[in-house]
Amino acid sequence: MLAMSSTDAYAMNMRQSQILCVDSDVAGLVLLDAILTPRGYDVIRVNTGQQALEVLERQTVDLILLGVILPGTDGFAICAQIRADERFRDIPVVMMSALKSREDLIRGIEAGADHYLFKPLDHEEMLARIKMLLKQKNIRDSVNNAYHEMNKLTALSREMIETFDASHFDLQTNIDRVVKLLVGKTTNLSNKPRSVLVGVMVENQIWQWFHYEYAFQELNRVKLDFNLLAGIPLPEKNKSKIFLLAGHQMMPEAMLLIKNFQARNMSVENGIGYLSHELCILAVNYGQEINDSNIYFLQQVVVQNYFLHSLSHQHQEVVRAFDYTVYALARAAEAHDDDTGNHIYRVGDYCGILAERLGMKDDFVHAISIQATLHDVGKIYVPSYILKKTEARSAEEWIEFRKHTLWGAKIIGGNPHLLIAQSIALNHHEKWDGSGYPRGLKGDAIPIEARIAAFADQYDTLRTGRNQKASVDHATATKILNHGDARIKPQHFDPRILKAYRETAFLFEEVYERRKG
Repeated sequence: MLAMSSTDAYAMNMRQSQILCVDSDVAGLVLLDAILTPRGYDVIRVNTGQQALEVLERQTVDLILLGVILPGTDGFAICAQIRADERFRDIPVVMMSALKSREDLIRGIEAGADHYLFKPLDHEEMLARIKMLLKQKNIRDSVNNAYHEMNKLTALSREMIETFDASHFDLQTNIDRVVKLLVGKTTNLSNKPRSVLVGVMVENQIWQWFHYEYAFQELNRVKLDFNLLAGIPLPEKNKSKIFLLAGHQMMPEAMLLIKNFQARNMSVENGIGYLSHELCILAVNYGQEINDSNIYFLQQVVVQNYFLHSLSHQHQEVVRAFDYTVYALARAAEAHDDDTGNHIYRVGDYCGILAERLGMKDDFVHAISIQATLHDVGKIYVPSYILKKTEARSAEEWIEFRKHTLWGAKIIGGNPHLLIAQSIALNHHEKWDGSGYPRGLKGDAIPIEARIAAFADQYDTLRTGRNQKASVDHATATKILNHGDARIKPQHFDPRILKAYRETAFLFEEVYERRKG
């Protein structure tokens, strides 16, 4: 099914954001449709809360505009039902009502609404709020998808390592298993490609090509009788390239590939390509604009194929790929709080320095250096205006902000390869004297990895300055950590870690200077 009749046929699969509009006011629904549809949103209109719940059961919804006054069950109760369902609780809900009392506003917040609009609606405010909430949802979805896909690849890697037998190794079968994680199973799965093509150089410089695509819920593999790389120069051995099959500034290899596709009457609207001297993977026709997460995931698939192609010594490459994906997940989360520069990388480096000085095993030193970058991944669920607020936060905003530790632990989950990351995300704001959060742990009750990360995070926060607090130089940061100031006390930190810092402080300064900016 790779050969498609037209661009229009593919464009129909480019999924637009689905907005469910729920209101008893039929004229109001028509007006919402007239405002939202020309702006590229797909609008679903219903008049009752029960109809809204039925829509959620049968199709994807990205945002809900929910009226308060509804026949039967009111909007507050419907919002509470949506939030109580694990499947729907992350869908943004904006309540709409002519009821303007403070009590009704509080009821909407307690029911779980993300925002409350008063009628008559200010359409500019509504559109701005919709755009912001959808952007936040897309970031959350991207992080969650990256994490779940990484889990699948990690599990597959572990299984392959545990069951590897060089004397009974079937390269094709194992490539099939990896590609199955990459290709989209349904046409409306926008974050995956609809087709994947894999080329492997076999004997005598001959390329063998296979095309993968789902049909009737089954992944089909078809061997191609032509070489898509005809006329395309290959990279030198031990070198490779990743490129996009879309846009106005495509690499020469990408433009030649597009011509080869066209010569075979194949329509490629977008895609990502990986090319080395002996392997080519082409993921084509995503149902959305290609983003960093798509590229990162393809890179992991490439690594998996090289692992299979190079046998057992590729285990080290799999470990590096896992680390890279952790960085990708951390970067995706940090995009939500974009004033931190290379903060996540510096914190990881600092943690490695301290762990090594404390005499930890090499595996732990490596793991904490990588996984500490996820310490603030939970901020993806904290509203952007709270993270970037320049004036003092209110008590309610501080409560919301501090939830990022809980969200971080939930996002990372219980994957055995990420237990250090989960522990750090949950506990890196605990303090040695018990004055931290979220659980007020004290002393050795705080996991050692979290104690290390807490100190590393605090040092970098002093160096960079956050929330109107001025940055300080290395000497001043060291003085504050050793002797305290109005906010930071030495008793906040494990004395052993503070001692390890004194012995390695010059390395912290080197890391900061190397990675600042």
